[in-house]
Amino acid sequence: MRILVCLLVFVICFSCQEKKEKFIDVENKIKLDTLPVLNKEDNKQKLKLQELKERFYHIKLYNFEGVKDTVVGFDFLESDSNLDYTFDYEPFIKRGNSDSISLYTKNIEVVIRKSKFDKTKSKLTYDSDSLNIIQIDNHNVIGAEDIPNNYISKIYLDLSNNYVEIDKRYYEDLYEPNFDLTEAYYYDKEIIITMGNSDGYLGYVVTFFIDEELNIKRIIYIP
Repeated sequence: MRILVCLLVFVICFSCQEKKEKFIDVENKIKLDTLPVLNKEDNKQKLKLQELKERFYHIKLYNFEGVKDTVVGFDFLESDSNLDYTFDYEPFIKRGNSDSISLYTKNIEVVIRKSKFDKTKSKLTYDSDSLNIIQIDNHNVIGAEDIPNNYISKIYLDLSNNYVEIDKRYYEDLYEPNFDLTEAYYYDKEIIITMGNSDGYLGYVVTFFIDEELNIKRIIYIP
């Protein structure tokens, strides 16, 4: 009888342990089920300079007829600089201060920082017929005609506690960031970041698409 009781206790304990292990596995899977973990020694990886393949997105398109829900691809989004639309996804929560903004949701955080522009540390190229700046440090200028006040100094992602810094080539020509008009979304294993930036006159909208392999595409609208 004593042997039978011991055997029964052993079976019950083993069953509980098995259920506990299964629960932990499921919990871990949920925690990591957004973007792949970057198994790098220093937890850093530069985004690849590589075009995304054609994708399709749900948007709310605004025009003189009202609001229209539709699905569009990159070709449509790049075809007209006067499109008025928003992505039809739940936006990330925003937390910001004077020089940075954090946009976050489950396991994903997007951080954008801005800094004061120092003309003494840059090479400025002016239009020969005016005082307008056409290049800064040999790249075209978006969002400013005169000396910019602010520039985007860093964009990075925190993916399940893994740090991913976006290479500056994606934003070094973008000036006068406006965090009040900055949003982020997550759809089909892809992060979408939108910014409506302006110096008060030269407004523009930039959208970044970052897929699960950390490829990136940028679309800019300049009315």
